[in-house]
Amino acid sequence: MTPHQFASRHLGEYKTKGDEIIPKHCPYCQGGSHGDKETFALNVEKLTYNCKRGSCSENGTFTKLCQDFGEQTERVFERRTPTKKQYKKPIVEIEKPTSKVEEYLIRRGFSKETWERRGVGEYNGAVAMPYYENGELVLMKYRTPSKPTKHWREAEGKPIFWGMDLCEPSKPLVIVEGEMDALALDECGIPNVVSVPSGTNSDLESVDNCWEWLEQFKKIIIWHDNDPLNKLGVHPGEEMAKRLIAKLGEWRCSVVKSPHKDANVSLYREGKEKTKAAVDNAEEVPVAGIVRMAHVEHVDYSSVRKVKSTIKGVDKVLGGYMMGFITIWTGVNSSGKSTFISQELCESLDQGFNVCAYSGELAAGVFKTWMDLQLSGPTNIKKVWDNVKEEEVPAVDPVISKLINKWYYDKMFLYDSYTGGATDKDIFKIFEYAARRYNCEVFLVDNLMTTTFTGGEKDFYRAQSQFIGQLKEFAKKFNVHVHIVAHPRKTEGKLSKMDVAGSGDITNRADNVMAIHRLSEDEKEKDKYSGLDNLVQIFKSRIYGVQDIEIGLNFNWLSKRFYLGNACKKYGWADKTSGFTEMEEEEKAPWD
Repeated sequence: MTPHQFASRHLGEYKTKGDEIIPKHCPYCQGGSHGDKETFALNVEKLTYNCKRGSCSENGTFTKLCQDFGEQTERVFERRTPTKKQYKKPIVEIEKPTSKVEEYLIRRGFSKETWERRGVGEYNGAVAMPYYENGELVLMKYRTPSKPTKHWREAEGKPIFWGMDLCEPSKPLVIVEGEMDALALDECGIPNVVSVPSGTNSDLESVDNCWEWLEQFKKIIIWHDNDPLNKLGVHPGEEMAKRLIAKLGEWRCSVVKSPHKDANVSLYREGKEKTKAAVDNAEEVPVAGIVRMAHVEHVDYSSVRKVKSTIKGVDKVLGGYMMGFITIWTGVNSSGKSTFISQELCESLDQGFNVCAYSGELAAGVFKTWMDLQLSGPTNIKKVWDNVKEEEVPAVDPVISKLINKWYYDKMFLYDSYTGGATDKDIFKIFEYAARRYNCEVFLVDNLMTTTFTGGEKDFYRAQSQFIGQLKEFAKKFNVHVHIVAHPRKTEGKLSKMDVAGSGDITNRADNVMAIHRLSEDEKEKDKYSGLDNLVQIFKSRIYGVQDIEIGLNFNWLSKRFYLGNACKKYGWADKTSGFTEMEEEEKAPWD
């Protein structure tokens, strides 16, 4: 990625001044509360950046800038001292076209008026095309008027756009790959057309030489040649267009879509009217993140793919855990938040959704034991004697465990990083793999405090905010739902949305914000909480705009299940019991 490509993608409205790209607002601080303008500069020669706002003062290398905004730099940029290239002006006298050259130009569909306006002449029997810059001849190009076709130009001439002096900056500029294509569009009544000097073989030095002139145009239309694949497996014309767009800026570029090889062939086969229409109907270069509202389809939330909660009251408020959304969970220690979410994952599995979970606080074996107890249910759990506690404790029955293993073998996946935690990059790598390879649609990050952010301690809150934003983008990209556990600031009592620890962007970016609260003995004595053990608190539901809703729950200690009315829900593994035999239990199965 080059600095100009980065600017087009991330800096919004910007201008160039000397070696610097200066956006309207700093991409880090956005100008602060006063909206200060032009405080940020990216130097394209030194490949460094800085913001002059004292409370921001962001600075660093271009590589760091790319990393901060999720872009990859594949090569190391080095500081270089620009040297002004010296060009040699052509000294030739071109003549008016002879009958042979005139016949060639007429055969291609051009009128005398058009080629004379463009200064086309003849030199030693070849078609001569002069390149003028501010009325001064700086380059000469030639081509034979008969086959075999040969092209050449005067050595050491200055590469610029052919036809620059004929264009008006107040009108859209059309760029084509060859002089014959420029003549074709001029013939169709499009005089604001130029050609690159060397077609697809151009290194686009002409863009650098004509940068200030190009900056005058607010709209640029590119008509590239429809070339076949070359030995490198690319279409040269399309590749040239991409390079032009990268330099000129996506915001002002459109591309002509034509079934013909080039503009001249279009003129020959379709005529002036349809060729001009192709230019008029050029398509805007699509830019990630912006679409026309008219092209957006309405969302029917009643039909959006979603996962139901274990608790009907939660579904009543949220409408289910919708795909493409993220839910933030919080709660003080021992409130039951991780346990409740584990049960929601059980429910997801039972509804046919594959799950991938990252649990930074529980070892894989402990996570499995808790979930399997919930899947087993109170009527299927063994009680074993604990010599230290000197009492019976719940345990998963080995026979039931084998059935559960078989049931969720291709459905439940755990990112086992208990050896030392995981970085944000590790989590995304694993989650993307699980989404692509195992078709997982429900994800869990438990919790933010066990995640190491690659931004380091200095940028902890910014990195945390970016992580939540990236999880949101991940949910949208793969159309999945992500549950995220965040610890609260305070350690006791009821919580509010503002009690979630860390950056305020955590709750701002979330679609749902929820908490699990364990009722104290004093709270249980109140009439409205009588007979309850816990509460689900819904602080935010983006879609339906509700907030601060409480739903009462009971808790079965033996199976770690939260419930209302009945704790004995039957999960899908139990449907497999009819085919289970002692012989099958003894054999080694692939999920053991």
